[in-house]
Amino acid sequence: MKITIDNFDGKGAVDYSAAVLLAKPLRIARTLNKPTVCSFGVVTAESTLATPARNGRVVIADDTGRTVFTGYVATEPTIELAGMGTAGNVYQAWVQTISDDLLLDMQTVPRTFASAGQSAGVIAAQLTARVDPVRVGTGAVNSAASVGRFLPVEGQSWSQTIGLLSSMTRSAYRVMESSLSLSLVGETVHALSEVEGTLQVKALEASMVRALANDVTVCGALEPCAYVTEFFQGDGTTVLFELTEDPFAPTTAKSKPLIDLFLEPAIDTQIWQLKDAGGHLSLTSTGLTCTGGDGIDGDTTLTAIDQIELGGQLIIEAAGVQLNSGSEGLINALFDGIPSMANCFAGFNVTQVGGANTLTPVIGGVSSGSSFTPMAGRIYTLRLRLYGTEMQRVMESYYSVGDSGVMSYGGNDTACGVKLVFEIQDMTSGVAGAVSVLYDGSVAAAPPVATYGLVDSLNLFCSIRSVTLMQEGPVWVTSTPSGGSARTRRIGTTAQSAECRIERTGKLRFYPASVPQAGELIAVCYRTKHRAVARLASASSIVQQGSNTALPAVAQWAGSVTSPAARSSADCENAALALLNAATSRAAAWKGTYTGWNVDLQTDVWPGDVLAVNAISSGLNANLVVRSVLIEIAEGAPELTKYTISFANDWAEDLGLKLSSHVPPDAWLPQQAATAVTSLENLNTLAVTSVSTTAINISAGVNAPSGGGFEVRRRDWCFAPGTDSDLVLRSPVSNFVIPREAAMEQYYIRMYDGANPPNYSRFSSAIFVNVPL
Repeated sequence: MKITIDNFDGKGAVDYSAAVLLAKPLRIARTLNKPTVCSFGVVTAESTLATPARNGRVVIADDTGRTVFTGYVATEPTIELAGMGTAGNVYQAWVQTISDDLLLDMQTVPRTFASAGQSAGVIAAQLTARVDPVRVGTGAVNSAASVGRFLPVEGQSWSQTIGLLSSMTRSAYRVMESSLSLSLVGETVHALSEVEGTLQVKALEASMVRALANDVTVCGALEPCAYVTEFFQGDGTTVLFELTEDPFAPTTAKSKPLIDLFLEPAIDTQIWQLKDAGGHLSLTSTGLTCTGGDGIDGDTTLTAIDQIELGGQLIIEAAGVQLNSGSEGLINALFDGIPSMANCFAGFNVTQVGGANTLTPVIGGVSSGSSFTPMAGRIYTLRLRLYGTEMQRVMESYYSVGDSGVMSYGGNDTACGVKLVFEIQDMTSGVAGAVSVLYDGSVAAAPPVATYGLVDSLNLFCSIRSVTLMQEGPVWVTSTPSGGSARTRRIGTTAQSAECRIERTGKLRFYPASVPQAGELIAVCYRTKHRAVARLASASSIVQQGSNTALPAVAQWAGSVTSPAARSSADCENAALALLNAATSRAAAWKGTYTGWNVDLQTDVWPGDVLAVNAISSGLNANLVVRSVLIEIAEGAPELTKYTISFANDWAEDLGLKLSSHVPPDAWLPQQAATAVTSLENLNTLAVTSVSTTAINISAGVNAPSGGGFEVRRRDWCFAPGTDSDLVLRSPVSNFVIPREAAMEQYYIRMYDGANPPNYSRFSSAIFVNVPL
């Protein structure tokens, strides 16, 4: 064993091997997805060695030259009297060290908005580069496990954040020799066989510590459910309209995921990714300033590091925009891929028309809508509004191991069209001018995630004072004057020159300058909310368990999944499938310890490795996930290193799924378990084509399933075959009419198929009418 310590006193790395106290073993404690801790004692009396200093660099290698630990002295060593020497009292120092994670944990994890639809490796590399792009490399970050959504918890350290990310993707991280590695659990396998003599059976302690479960109920977060379109009629004076239900909205703390006022000395690389070989982008007294470009699309860009999930209502503002003559490029844009005109899903394009700057909306790489000619010396706000009925565009991924091996569930995208509004507003001298709407329309299919680009400069000469991205729940307001055409009503604050606002208590409030006219039909689109929940059972496990008549065939478990967070019932279903994969496998319940020596193992062992144990005499033949390793190095020649390995599989101890036995009090638990996910698609494109005094005309937006159709009821959550008082009608075609019976009406619509019993959409599309007959 060789130990070197660099106390940063100018002497470099000094060999402390001879001074280490091996009467009490040197210990290296490795724990899955946590920093490694190493402790040892040294005696420096009657030598030239200095007592190890706090923050000193420690490197430990075994007799083969293999590095087993790198880190730093975490605290001042503890000094103890060891005895008397020729020169007087002799003291020994007990040293506590922490692996290279300490360098990153000493710094602050920056506030970021949620990453969506990226791999664990990409997120880990980005986050590490944000914290410290110099001291820790990311070349060994290899985990390709997908992440639906990841949001660092404010206040947690780098190691806690990366540990959470690693666990939720069933990966293992470690930092060694100033390099971060991240790989899937089980990529390294250690074969231990009783027959081949590589397994010492007496050193193995293992048991199945948890009973199986084949009927599981999983609870998640509050989610948006019914797709509501609610109608009101203006009278020329009313400004406040009470919604029938409270609309779904994200928490206030997460409603503004990106804000930058550009007040720092330089562009904040913890938020932005800068591509600017020509040095055209900088921060000045007027904010972000662009002084041209090289004329090549995508060469001079400033983009947000994290991708944005295009769901719910997004309002993206580039404020304090001043355009100088000769400008060309994109401003305030969303890209489906690397920044370029061809990949621009939505953004403002600055071109030259007749020698003057012209702003035009771009949708799908093509100019759309109306153009606007900004005046020289004027200051503008460029505002992009986006609305999608789906809040969650990327389903979470859940991983577990059972009898079928490693399985992943979820991770798919949710299709969704969006509505887009492009606005420009003169804000010179802080005076809000009229809003010019350049585009107000729809896109049938939007990408689930996008990269936000503030600028993509071909040759932009401009400055931008600030940028703000706000995300609210899926709420949208349109209105149609008598004899006129429908138009979008701008939601927001008066500072944004909005026309109305939606309060979280379920009120639509118009501002005095935007009161609906008499007879004007107002349509409010929003989602209601309830607790996400799913209950699934394993039919094969129930049959097998039921073969023993002395035991119940069904073994239930109910609780919540805490990581990865389940944002929807679909997430809960995928979590339940992952849970059943482990909870019905007896191999997934193994837990225990194994004690071995370096001469037996022949290789180093890390948490996240797998022990492939074959102990014929005890009937154990299983792959066991290493959770922690305690290495103890004592005196000996040749060197003997003791490994105490703790292992536990997925059901014995949470790994890819973090569970809680807590059931939220507002959760409605299904009374019966399903054995498969059978929900039909939601009618998220259903539209009301007209509302008259006698009828509501409906277009479902999709064709009816074979043998099925569209069922209309007066209450939600009551869909079933047969006829009862709640049933209004069933239509085999997608365009149908609901007769009006009263001034205030509520109808819920789901699609159903020809199965027996029929399968239905997961959520209803609801029509609420508050219009006089």
